[in-house]
Parts: sequence; structure tokens; C-alpha cells
Amino acid sequence: MRLAPLRRRLASWMVPLAGGLAFCLLAGCTPPLTMSQEEERERLATLDYPADATYGPDLDIVVRREGPNLTFVNRTAQPYRDVRVWLNQEYVRDLPAIEIGPSNRFDLNRWINEHREPFPVGTFLAPDAAFPVVLAEMLDMDTGLRHRLLVWPDETP
Repeated sequence: MRLAPLRRRLASWMVPLAGGLAFCLLAGCTPPLTMSQEEERERLATLDYPADATYGPDLDIVVRREGPNLTFVNRTAQPYRDVRVWLNQEYVRDLPAIEIGPSNRFDLNRWINEHREPFPVGTFLAPDAAFPVVLAEMLDMDTGLRHRLLVWPDETP
């Protein structure tokens, strides 16, 4: 008998909470950038694509887009440390390491172009806004050589 007032009280704060959560999910809300992420974005936006860098041999590293993530499967016999990876000759990110094996998964939103824009991954309401990854290149910071990586087709719906 006393459940009705309790239900009304719960409903009075659950409905606005659920509505706000639904709006945030549908609008594609992302948490604000931390200071270090903002500084990284500013630094990456100043980098120019190394069109004049000499090509080294293609590497047996598979790059596969999985929704908002990028997975690197390093099938070589060595890890690669402190490398710069370019996507589609426009978006860049510095990676601390690409380890041997399939355990290299990175957030695709962290690749930045010259306009400080992240790689377009699309959203629930705008899946057509996503770009495919068609070219991935790794710049070895020690040797200055640029290596092509093998890009597998995107299977993101």
C-alpha cells in the first residue's frame, strides 16, 4: 500500500536522469579532453606528412579498423618502439610501441589531422560520417624511413 508514494519519488528523479543519459548517448557525447590530450592534439596538428622520407621495406604489420579502434597485428619478429603512424597521409599519431602479436589496440579518435580534427569514426546516428582506413604508414623515428603497413578491409557496419 505504501509503494505508490515510493514509486512516484523514484520516478521523479529517474525520468530526468534516464532522459539526460539517452540524450548524451544519442548525441555522441565524449568526455572533455585532458590537458595532456589537448597538448598532444596541438603538437600533432603541427606535423607535416613526410612525403620526402625514403621508403623502407613494407612491414608485415596488419592494420585493421574495428569501429572506433585500430588494431595492429605485428607479425614480424621484433617490436617497434617510438614510431609515428600516418593514416591516409593525413592523420597522425605517435605510438610508444607496436608489440609483437595482436595485442596492439588504439583509439582511432587520437589520430589528428592538421586542423586538430580526430579521425572520423562516425556515430550511432551518423555512421556515414566514418572514413575508411585505406593507407597506413609507419615512420621510424630512429632511421627516418617510412614503411607501408598492410591494411585489411574495414568490416565496421
